Amino acid sequence: METIEYRCMLVQRGSNALLALTDGCRYQLPRVHILRAARPAQQLQKAIKAKWGLNIFVLDIWGSPEDPGAAALAELLTPESAMPLTEISIGQLLGSGLSEQEGRRLQSIVEGGSGGLFARLGWIDDAIAWMESATGRPFRTRGSIEQWNTGGGFALFRASSDDGRKYWFKATYEPNEHEFAITRFLCNLSPGYFPNLVAVRREWNGWLTEDTGHPLSDTPSLSELAQVSERMAQLQYLSVGNTDELLSLGACDQRLPVLRSQIDAVIAFLIEMMARQTSMKVAALSRDRLLDLGEILRDGCFRLEAHEIPDALIHNDLNAGNILSDGTNYFFIDWSEAAVGNPFLSCERLCQLNRAHAGIVRSVYREYWSHSLGARSIDDAIALTPLLTIYAYLYSRGDWLDQRARVRPEFEGYARSLARHMDRAAQDLSLLETLCR
Repeated sequence: METIEYRCMLVQRGSNALLALTDGCRYQLPRVHILRAARPAQQLQKAIKAKWGLNIFVLDIWGSPEDPGAAALAELLTPESAMPLTEISIGQLLGSGLSEQEGRRLQSIVEGGSGGLFARLGWIDDAIAWMESATGRPFRTRGSIEQWNTGGGFALFRASSDDGRKYWFKATYEPNEHEFAITRFLCNLSPGYFPNLVAVRREWNGWLTEDTGHPLSDTPSLSELAQVSERMAQLQYLSVGNTDELLSLGACDQRLPVLRSQIDAVIAFLIEMMARQTSMKVAALSRDRLLDLGEILRDGCFRLEAHEIPDALIHNDLNAGNILSDGTNYFFIDWSEAAVGNPFLSCERLCQLNRAHAGIVRSVYREYWSHSLGARSIDDAIALTPLLTIYAYLYSRGDWLDQRARVRPEFEGYARSLARHMDRAAQDLSLLETLCR
């Protein structure tokens, strides 16, 4: 698998010295390689521990994975040093391991200047002190902190109290700042479906939850998928009537009239993206076929709207990693892509977790919603949502439509791929039969 190299600015506690390598003539920052597709903070923490035996906490990441000068700023959680690393001042690295600009930026952080909300020395100590106050438990073992995300106003880590209880701290920033408010609202609305919310920290836009177990397996069994589907259907039913509040807190608006109103804009974008395709591996969809897809989408929205299925909460990132199990129940996390829309969009997302057991997912949804919906409404929803779910996933919150000139090349390829998925879904016989009735 492809790896990328990071220069590591490892700051020693107390002295604020950097750990560096020397070849006898000059100093260099230590470097590690991590997987490109992995979470950088998590992998950096593991790589530095494996290579030098150091417990560190990543404060910030400079540059992008594509940048050959990418660097990570980290603070040592424990005072040990490791051979062949030696303590030096920031000035001793200028011109060899650090540029002048990087040196000034690092010096400012070390001296207590602005480095961002969480990119400052000692921040993790403030976080642990707050966690101790919130839980009434001591967290003296700094080496137990497992980090997942950092940088740009984001933070995600797990820490163990001295008696072995595990807790997660998460903080989000733009464009996911709304996750804080949505998570609080959902935990108050239906607490049994989420990890127990212990405390919130408004100025950090962060919250603390109890550890709830392990993620769902990548290919969940029939039994697992049945239980997860029932839990999600229950949660969605409980959210009916609270959708206005969710929208006001920043949930994506994926109600059918909204999705329908944006079809022309999305199809126009896809026509443009197909015209820009350079790869010959897969044939581009024609303009006429994309226009046909637009009409099928429009017909599908109208048909589903006619059934007046109540809007509910939708989890737009319903992958196995965002579903946790404690061995008894399943819990849902990571609501940055929360949305409001037709509940059967989530039914289709759950089917994607293991296509071999899609039938049980649909059976659970059919049974659960039969108490308030007629059989025809459910049949049409199950037939139409495979196509509409792909479209809703591409549309997301629609903000990218206003920034089409700045769409990144990788998003262009992603949009073309989803267009092909829509094309295949639009050829499904059950969908076509539903639209022809």
